[in-house]
Amino acid sequence: MSRRTLNIYFFRRFVVSFLSTLVAVFALTYLIDMVEVSRRGLPGDVGFETIATISALRVPAFIEQAFPFIVLFAAIFTMVSLNRKMELVVARASGVSVWQILAPFAVGAFLIGVVSVTLYNPLAAIAQSHAALLQTANASAIPTTADRAPWLRQVGQGVESIIGAKAVADRGATLGGVTAFLLDRDGTVRERIDAPRATLSDGAWHIDDATVTRIGSPPIREGERLIPTTLLPEYIEQRLADPESISIWELGSKIEVARSLGYNAEAFAMRLHALLARPALFVAMTLVAATVAVRYTRIGQSGRMIVSGVAAGFVLYVVTFLAQALGSNSVIPPIIAAWFPVVAAGLFGTTILLHQEDG
Repeated sequence: MSRRTLNIYFFRRFVVSFLSTLVAVFALTYLIDMVEVSRRGLPGDVGFETIATISALRVPAFIEQAFPFIVLFAAIFTMVSLNRKMELVVARASGVSVWQILAPFAVGAFLIGVVSVTLYNPLAAIAQSHAALLQTANASAIPTTADRAPWLRQVGQGVESIIGAKAVADRGATLGGVTAFLLDRDGTVRERIDAPRATLSDGAWHIDDATVTRIGSPPIREGERLIPTTLLPEYIEQRLADPESISIWELGSKIEVARSLGYNAEAFAMRLHALLARPALFVAMTLVAATVAVRYTRIGQSGRMIVSGVAAGFVLYVVTFLAQALGSNSVIPPIIAAWFPVVAAGLFGTTILLHQEDG
């Protein structure tokens, strides 16, 4: 068997393992999310088709966050399977080094990372945007996944108000499950407005089917209401929109616009650099997987090795999460926060493999 044939064989086995793991995780996540949305929704208010559609549109974004673990599991399972069939042992005995064995795995991980960034991420962002639109349309029955509703304080045409929502869509220009408080000049609440939907247009929030409550009076249905605002859509997007709902192809322009207006765009910059570093992160994950799975082990010991690999991947995930949190809050530069876990994992995997290979 030629070296090229061996590389293609390892590459194909790794890609097939990745796709199988991806499908399994997608199906499990979809079922869990659909059950959770059904449980939190109000029976009779939303049909099963709507819940199933919302979950199907939300799951791609959830899966995107789990991609590093999927790559890690796929690499571990593939190497363990090759070891059990003695294929890696034969390859090593024929003079193939561990680095030559890992080359097709690294190439596969890198290509998966490129595809996930350039193709999967935009599709997941579109799906998440459509899910947000459905959530805003059914915000009274299906709660948002956020722990708390976002609030904005605003002034327009001499009217001061505070507006919040259960769900956000259109990059912050459409709100669902809206609650707004109109304030007097002394800051006291004059009236409360509740509505299923509000849309930002022409310098005002257009609130549909508004229910107005004033002090000492019962709630009154007043239909459409306008709340003037001077907030720019770019500011609302920075405050309310989730960076993970924006495609990589749009992040650069959003960052430039936000910074030109003097807004803090570190969360969006962090997201951009994290996406750019993803292919390298996947390669680092394969190195981590190789530290526990590339050497031959007996069947009774393979479980312990897999657990060790999963633990190492979990530690890397925690480090990545903390680094992204620091980068999003301007504690450290986003580019350092995005690449530090990648470099650390790569150095860790390379060091362990060198020790195992050469002692």
